[in-house]
Amino acid sequence: MSAGLKGDLSGLRKLERSIRELPIVLGQRVAAACAGKLTSLARSTFAAGENAFGDSWAPGAQGQRVTLRKSGGIAGGVFYVAIGRRLRARLGPRYAKYQVGKRPIFPRGGALPGAYVAAIRAAAADAIREQITGGA
Repeated sequence: MSAGLKGDLSGLRKLERSIRELPIVLGQRVAAACAGKLTSLARSTFAAGENAFGDSWAPGAQGQRVTLRKSGGIAGGVFYVAIGRRLRARLGPRYAKYQVGKRPIFPRGGALPGAYVAAIRAAAADAIREQITGGA
C-alpha cells in the first residue's frame, strides 16, 4: 500500500499543466521519461539521507544520523510513477508518511530543485525529439 504525499507540490503541478497542453501521446511519453529520471534522483538523495534540495534530514532522538533503512520498506518504495500525463510520487509502506514529515524525500515548496528541473527538461527534449523525428 502506498502512502499519499502531502505538502506544497506546485512545481510538479505546473509541470503537469504543461504536459497536459502537449498532444496526449507525447505528454504520456514525457511523463514516463520523467518518472524514471525523478525516481533516480529521489533514490539518490534518499541514500544520502537528504531531502531533494540537499539538506540533511533531522537527526534521531539521540542525535544519531537517520537512514530510514531498518527494514528497507521505505527505500524500496521511493519512486515516481507516470499515470497518463501525470506524475505521482509514491512512498511504499503506509508508515512512510510519518517519517517523511521530519525527513522529506520528495521536493516540497513551490520550486523544484535544479537537478529535477534539468532531468525534466532532458526527458521532455528527448521525447519531443523522438516524436518529431519518428525515433530516428
